[in-house]
Amino acid sequence: MHNCIFTPHCTETFCDKSCPTLVETSYLLERNRIDMNNPVFKDMYYKLDSVLKELNSAESGLQTFFANSKDSVKVAQFITYCEICKNWKGSRLHCSVYNLQYSRFLEDVKKSWSMKQEPEDLEYTRIWIDTCKVLVISNMDYVRFGDFETQTLLNILQSRQSNDKKTIVVTPSLSRLVTAGSGNNSSNLFFESLKQILNSSKVGTVELK
Repeated sequence: MHNCIFTPHCTETFCDKSCPTLVETSYLLERNRIDMNNPVFKDMYYKLDSVLKELNSAESGLQTFFANSKDSVKVAQFITYCEICKNWKGSRLHCSVYNLQYSRFLEDVKKSWSMKQEPEDLEYTRIWIDTCKVLVISNMDYVRFGDFETQTLLNILQSRQSNDKKTIVVTPSLSRLVTAGSGNNSSNLFFESLKQILNSSKVGTVELK
């Protein structure tokens, strides 16, 4: 078989690439920018059992994983891969699992303010944020959390919570998150609220070798 995560378990002697398993898993991997050379398939596999146990502790609501700053992107990709393995079946080419790279999303939103019409890619991102079964939010390491950045994230978390959908935040330690709210009471209050929510929903710390 070709570039399929289930190759070691497949009993078919010939693959014509029309298999629903290949089609659905390939769609989700591509949507989340995970190719078959990604470290999730080798360098991080020793973490599979422990991470899956923590992920399986809840099927909805908010879960927060802490990671070393230099490893947070890898950890988010690994968690996304684990959720794809859990949720690909029956997805029927719907984006059931989506890894939102938060800093890139904020940049795209801000760029769209000067455009007459919001770009199609950004429209789809908003749809997936609202509708995907599992949303992984990552890449917050270099975000400066002012009012807009903090409230946008809080709104996403609240909206998905009210719709009983699962959201997973992968972040470095909260002390490493940067606030732009120095001297601004409202920014500081929003940021402190965000940190409290993330800290109270902590389910684990993932450290790589």
